[in-house]
Amino acid sequence: MHNGAMFGGIAAGTGGDRIHLATSDGHVVTLLVDSGEVCGEFTLHPCAPAHVGISACASDRDGTLLLADRLHKTVRRFGLDGRALGRFGARATPGISLADRPGVLDDPCALLPLDDALLVGCGGASMQHGVQRFGRDGAYLDTIIGPAAEWRSVLGLALVDDEIWVSESGADALRRFSGTTFVGNVPLPGELRRPFRIASDGFGGVLLLLAPETEEEQAVCGIARISRDGTFRGWLVEAGERGGHVEFPFDLAVLPDGRFVAADLPLGTPPDVRLQLFGPDGRHLGTLLDDAVALVEKQTAWFSRLAREGTPYERARVHHYHGGGEAGHLGEAERLYREALAAEPTALLPRLGLATLLLGALARPEEAEGEYLEAIRHGGDSGDLLARVAECRRARGELDGAITVLQSAVESDRPPEEYHRLLDLLGTYYLERAGESPETMI
Repeated sequence: MHNGAMFGGIAAGTGGDRIHLATSDGHVVTLLVDSGEVCGEFTLHPCAPAHVGISACASDRDGTLLLADRLHKTVRRFGLDGRALGRFGARATPGISLADRPGVLDDPCALLPLDDALLVGCGGASMQHGVQRFGRDGAYLDTIIGPAAEWRSVLGLALVDDEIWVSESGADALRRFSGTTFVGNVPLPGELRRPFRIASDGFGGVLLLLAPETEEEQAVCGIARISRDGTFRGWLVEAGERGGHVEFPFDLAVLPDGRFVAADLPLGTPPDVRLQLFGPDGRHLGTLLDDAVALVEKQTAWFSRLAREGTPYERARVHHYHGGGEAGHLGEAERLYREALAAEPTALLPRLGLATLLLGALARPEEAEGEYLEAIRHGGDSGDLLARVAECRRARGELDGAITVLQSAVESDRPPEEYHRLLDLLGTYYLERAGESPETMI
């Protein structure tokens, strides 16, 4: 079975000359459209959980990025430097496998930034709250009610002129809305099954990416153009492994001039993502990214440039994450993080980078704890950072201290994003203190 929503997403930069690729494991890379060269990158960690499941990416009008994380039932807003700027989605109730209630984003898979709101579509097979609207501040506003009792796998959202279109893959349907009011369905030819991503082509038509689930359906796969009334106007990109075709497509992004980028998986699984550029007529203009090997090569060139020309923080990241764990690189990373903080003591990114380095590779948890506490003092998320302070206490062998801090974090008004995992971890700590092995518990 193929579910493209598991493989990350792409979005066109606001200037139209860049494409953002967010991988499923939380690595964001920005490439120049004309050359395919990497011109920016960041990882969600240390501003997010270490393990995520990115399923959609969108670029907002202010240049920030919105990333849907189906693993944690949330959408996060990031600056292009990796700063965490906000979060959408309420905490789900523990023990409930399907959290279908207002404000909770169960399996978020589609994003549509609007002038004053964010629409989020969820991939659940049967959900009343499958399409929800949030304010730019992250507050839940309302649910868009579909024509049926429940939504069935919403995997695509698009603004087509003044209408909102919803791709409901489980119902093989495209729905049209004026605001939150249902206007009607877009009739699809019978052979077009499993509508996935959709986007306005900028010329009065709509691009429709089809990603069938079964092997039998793969024959009708690719990117089609349809008119606003649903008339099939032809295939722009057909199925196939070779260049100019798509194999297991999972996202598309349209540039202001009508060119578009398609993301697919020629080998069937990540991290071998391929990005191809097409003209408005579907003509293949080139390949921005062939596979994971090409991405590593492009990133290596980018890191080499940063090591020479980057800010102290950017150079610190190169040594920290791309120095192979060698002592010399780790020492230089610490020095550069501290140089960045000396210039701007309230900056959270170098503070969190330093704390992560101290807790992990340098194994100095007491110093790391001090940096996390300093990050809280300068406006960092207290719930998430207190959970990391608990990690520092545990690494120092202070189990009682770890329990005290972690319990205060999960019971606070702003609990950590990884609430459920940390609640389980708290239980593990209690078992350890009681002298019982968690591995032997049933």
